[in-house]
Amino acid sequence: MSRLRSTISLAPVAYNLAMIRRQERLPHAEQLRIQSRLLRELVRHAHADVPHYRRTLTAAQVEGVRTAHDLAGLPTLDRLTLHDAPARDMLAAGFTTENTRAATTSGSSGIPITVRNSERDLGYLRATYLQDMLANGLRPTDRIAYFRVMSFLRHPLERFGILRNHHIRTDRPLDEQVEAFLAARPTFLIGFPNVIASIVDELKRRGVTHEGVRTVLFGGERLTPTARAHVLDYFGASHREVYASVEVFTIARTCPAGSMHLRTSDLVVEVEHDDGTVSVEDGVGEILVTRLRSEAMPLIRYRLGDRVRISPNDCPCGVATTPIVREVVGRSQDRIVAADGRRYYGDFISTVIQDFSQVVRLQILQPRPGAVEVLVILSGDAPDDVTADIEREVRRRAPGLDVTVRRTHRITPEANGKIKLVKVLTPTGERAPSGGPASAEGGPLPQKGRMSDVAEGND
Repeated sequence: MSRLRSTISLAPVAYNLAMIRRQERLPHAEQLRIQSRLLRELVRHAHADVPHYRRTLTAAQVEGVRTAHDLAGLPTLDRLTLHDAPARDMLAAGFTTENTRAATTSGSSGIPITVRNSERDLGYLRATYLQDMLANGLRPTDRIAYFRVMSFLRHPLERFGILRNHHIRTDRPLDEQVEAFLAARPTFLIGFPNVIASIVDELKRRGVTHEGVRTVLFGGERLTPTARAHVLDYFGASHREVYASVEVFTIARTCPAGSMHLRTSDLVVEVEHDDGTVSVEDGVGEILVTRLRSEAMPLIRYRLGDRVRISPNDCPCGVATTPIVREVVGRSQDRIVAADGRRYYGDFISTVIQDFSQVVRLQILQPRPGAVEVLVILSGDAPDDVTADIEREVRRRAPGLDVTVRRTHRITPEANGKIKLVKVLTPTGERAPSGGPASAEGGPLPQKGRMSDVAEGND
């Protein structure tokens, strides 16, 4: 197996980028043929080499998979199972935690997921996200601002001023994020809309006018038109969107006409309807995703936790030929409100909590501006004083917040069955109504693992 590299190798990225661009131009029927071939190879590889799939799949089931429509006979993989499984149970033969690179989700469900990728997986992953940016107007001279938690590897062309990357760490206090942003002077932004909105709010509060941003690539959330305009009007920029996940890479991307097309040749998207039936690339229900190019940790029929509406392609763009994701409704998080009225994303708090290995699930509640209550579900071997330790670390990270940490055995989901990582409450203990002074800027948001958190293969 190939060793992990300390810098990004451009050769596999260039090779995979050329293949991706060629396949995306193919008719949908041809992409489906590629999909079927890759799916058969993936299922056989998983059954032969991955302990989890040797137990959960039979030889007959494996041999029965010819196209995406045959997946309905296989079991699904949910977040809790993946979270609880030891890495050795999900990794293919020959791969270990030493020769793969970890990528961890933002934990928006309260269950952070870590997936592991080989160097070959990462070569394709990086090409996928480079194509996301190129298709959305990236220029070689752009300075790219990634709003993300994890660090990322550098590529050798940056020394020549080509595609320079700047890391805006969303696990740091808002003031540090703003200073990093201003120092970077970016022209191309990538990140969660509400993260970028927090930067815009603070810049406007300071009376700072920032020019030079051409394009904002929103990933992970979909804002209301008003909230989107709030960001774009400030920068005077255009915008595009991706629907992506740490676990399965890019699922769909907007075309020049604004339709979000599926990436059929790279993954299988199934929709599980309310009556239990399943369709491929069509209908309304819970999304199940199978990432086709994954040698280290195959995920077959993985439940992302989102509800989608997909319909056939009727887009006049002439660029993409695949079905269109019309709507995504999934996990979301509100923005925390400080005592002085500033609003920011909860990463810089949640990442501290997730560093405690005893935390199984979590939720951050805000009963009033300047105060948060952290609910944690802990493992059975957690010491009694771990909540005090968590509280102390959160206070250290956010000294301006009144923090309480409480152990619980259950975190109540929303009406749609999802659990919000950050949830703003009214004084009566109910979620603030949409549009109210303490509510999130956006409406229903599909909260997935950051597109940018895995674009470079984080450490």
